[in-house]
Amino acid sequence: MKRFFRRKRLLIVLAALGAVSTTTVVSAGPAALEAVAVKFQLTSGGKTLTLDKDPVVIDGSTYVPLRTIGEALEKQVEWNEWNQTIALKDIPKVTGKFEWKNAPVLEKGIQEGGFSGLVHLPKDAPDIFYTLADRGPNGEVGKDKLRTFPIQNYTPRLYKFKISNGAIEILETIKLSLPDGKLDKVTNSKYITGLPNLVGPDEVPYDEKGVTKLPYDPDGLDLEGIAYSPSDDTFWISDEYRPSILQVKRDGTILGRYVPKGSKEKLVQAGAQIPIFDTLPEVYNKRISNRGFEGITISPDGKFLYTSIQSPMANPDKKTGEASRNLRILKMDIATKQIVGEYVYVAEQAGIFVKVNQKDIVISDLSALSSDVLLVDERDKNAGADAQLKRIYKSDFSKATNILGKEISNNLESLSIQQLKDQGIQPVSKELIVDIAKLGYPYEKIEGLTVVDKNTIAIVNDNDFGISYDDKGVLTLTGAPTQLQLIQVSDDLTAK
Repeated sequence: MKRFFRRKRLLIVLAALGAVSTTTVVSAGPAALEAVAVKFQLTSGGKTLTLDKDPVVIDGSTYVPLRTIGEALEKQVEWNEWNQTIALKDIPKVTGKFEWKNAPVLEKGIQEGGFSGLVHLPKDAPDIFYTLADRGPNGEVGKDKLRTFPIQNYTPRLYKFKISNGAIEILETIKLSLPDGKLDKVTNSKYITGLPNLVGPDEVPYDEKGVTKLPYDPDGLDLEGIAYSPSDDTFWISDEYRPSILQVKRDGTILGRYVPKGSKEKLVQAGAQIPIFDTLPEVYNKRISNRGFEGITISPDGKFLYTSIQSPMANPDKKTGEASRNLRILKMDIATKQIVGEYVYVAEQAGIFVKVNQKDIVISDLSALSSDVLLVDERDKNAGADAQLKRIYKSDFSKATNILGKEISNNLESLSIQQLKDQGIQPVSKELIVDIAKLGYPYEKIEGLTVVDKNTIAIVNDNDFGISYDDKGVLTLTGAPTQLQLIQVSDDLTAK
């Protein structure tokens, strides 16, 4: 192995990321070297190892994919594209699984669920968590993929819950509501809905069968992330619609909604009752529909809030956004409620995976370890055996370039990795903490992420309320559970 790491970088990439299947000539120094694919059996501890790439012989030496060797030694292998480095770590372990059994029925046989974020409060017992559900049961019908809402007046909500004996026990359900004296335009009560906000930029809401159009709700929210502010005992949540972030009291009362510049007037004209502050950069109005703010977290000292866009934005157009790897993460000063930072997070390259589109590689959640170090949940849209990218990275913002207010922010999505380097832009770093797909994770959506203690994280899936639509456009119940998993990692997650 020592000799392997002394080879030229090209040979390292060949061994770590793949090999050739036929005879190939590669250049590694003054002379060309021939790489010949070979097939042989490789065993470890008496067990035959499965190779994703054939070994190759180069200049008389045999090279085996490093990932295969690493996993045989119970090591997690990480290739860092930006820094051109390889790291091996002990493989994390799942230490607990907990499901929400017999969840209450809302309507039409549809059960509560849809967990889309997760947070553990430092002073709470290790088995206590808070989460939230998104905009409610919804789906897509027909060739036009009309957005349906089977339960029109569903109220987005927070949950406090406990885990024990393999089960999730709901301790408190907190429905989101408007400030005193305010009435929602759709419900004519203090409770809001999960319906889209505005005609034009948002999806058109339909009933269960995609026949009747439903009203828009300027105060409607599609909740995706939850964070806790120790300075004033409030929650902050992220919303996909505008996109926006909101401050919420413990009882569910919404104190304020922070939106991109240019959004406030439209919401007010549509009848919004939530106090609105247009303090976010205007470019965030270009978010791709259903791909707004997803992750949100607050540093342990309570000073800074971070929120991440789910996918690259339609900047200047949707085609550019769907091909881009450049995602944005904003930083807010909690005391002033002003945005003080914007950073580039480079998603994994879809081309190194099988049947993964770049547009489907997303950030789902964040969890802060310190004022400038976060855990980031990056995933694909595949499930079960097809899942390849379900990873938790540790990202350091301290040396990353703050692009807030800089010209490059205007065309970020169109830039390649090399162009970022050429312009001196340093993205946030990425250090692999756990590759959850390698642990046999069965679900598509890891939607919630939080730190429990210095060596334990918790994740929760979004089961989409256990519904889907069949080929004929009929709503069906999938029985997909809501599940929380505890994962033990080798890294020290203590705030530094």
